[in-house]
Amino acid sequence: MGLISRQSDLELEAQFIEQQKMFYANMTSGFFNLSAKLDPNSPAAKILEGRIKQLQQADKILDMHLKRISSQREAVVKEKESLDKLISENIKSSFGAMGK
Repeated sequence: MGLISRQSDLELEAQFIEQQKMFYANMTSGFFNLSAKLDPNSPAAKILEGRIKQLQQADKILDMHLKRISSQREAVVKEKESLDKLISENIKSSFGAMGK
C-alpha cells in the first residue's frame, strides 16, 4: 500500500509540474508577442526579454525536478513489480504444496 501511495504522490506531483510548465510556456508566448510589437532597444522590450529569460530558467529547473520525480517513480514501479512477483511466487509455493 505504501508503494502505491508513493507512486500516486509522485504522479500527482508530476502533473502539478506539467501544469506549471504550461503556465510558464503561455506567459513566455505572451511576452514574445508583446515584445514583437515593441522597438527591440526600448526599455520595455529589455524588461520583457529579462522576464522571458527568467521564465526559461524556471522551466529548466522544473525539467530537472520532473526528471528526478520520474526516476523515483520508475524505482517505485520496479519495486512494486518485484514485490508482486515475490508475492505471486509465495502464493504458488504455499498453495501449490497443498494442492498436490
